[in-house]
Amino acid sequence: MKELLVNVLSPSRSQLYITYAAYVARDLGLTVKYIYVHQPAHVPLGMPGSIGATADVSQRDTKQAMNKAKHHFELQINNLYALDPDLPLLEYITESGYAPDVIEKYCKDSRVDTLMLGSSKEYSMLPDDSGNIEVIRKVSCPVWIVPEGIAYRPFSEILYATDYHEEDLPNLKLLAGFASRFTASITAVHITAHDCFEEQVKGEGFAKLLRKETGYEMISVRVLPETKGEPVVTGLHNFALMMDADLIVFLRENRRVAYRLLYGSRSEKIARETKLPVLIFNEERK
Repeated sequence: MKELLVNVLSPSRSQLYITYAAYVARDLGLTVKYIYVHQPAHVPLGMPGSIGATADVSQRDTKQAMNKAKHHFELQINNLYALDPDLPLLEYITESGYAPDVIEKYCKDSRVDTLMLGSSKEYSMLPDDSGNIEVIRKVSCPVWIVPEGIAYRPFSEILYATDYHEEDLPNLKLLAGFASRFTASITAVHITAHDCFEEQVKGEGFAKLLRKETGYEMISVRVLPETKGEPVVTGLHNFALMMDADLIVFLRENRRVAYRLLYGSRSEKIARETKLPVLIFNEERK
């Protein structure tokens, strides 16, 4: 059975997030593997003999962190099974190392269907110290971003952000299969600064194509004019709230590194600022 890999930053403070992942996996027919990665602090070396002393301290801290994580994983998994014995297989692993590299290694396992990332701060989905952006850039599987404090509910309204990209169709085929498990509606939203009528005509044709190619009738397309002076991400997020969406989905742009560093990525900005769960497809999927 395919697996949902769930990165947990702090097992002792992530009860809602751990629960969220268990129920998403249940409804998608996946097992769960929670992973906690302890990243040892870099301690400056000084006096002779400090290398050995530093190594001892680091190993002791790592062992304590691992044992604490294991304790909280076991406690929370046991509690989940006590509340719902029909939940799928819930396992956990603990590792030490640089989190993005460790997670990338596990994502290469053919059993991993998708990855879920959380945040250590409420409504700050990609804090600078989490390494989440680097993980998103490294892995090729779909990635969930779940802000802290969100309780799971079956999805009913899904917003898909589109630029009429060539990879939209295969991604929406995958998304249609996902949405059908919940009988959820998909609204493909295109925000544009171009002439609204021309874009609307294009959108209507795109919607017919999507319904035909995916075989899923609950797909519609909306064209939103870009509001002058308002960031694109704000308009998209406000529309998601207006339609009572419970999930935002989009394609990770494949842009040059220099452009990304200078201007940032729209998909990363959406994931950083929105207060809703986000699912990111990778256009470089094999």
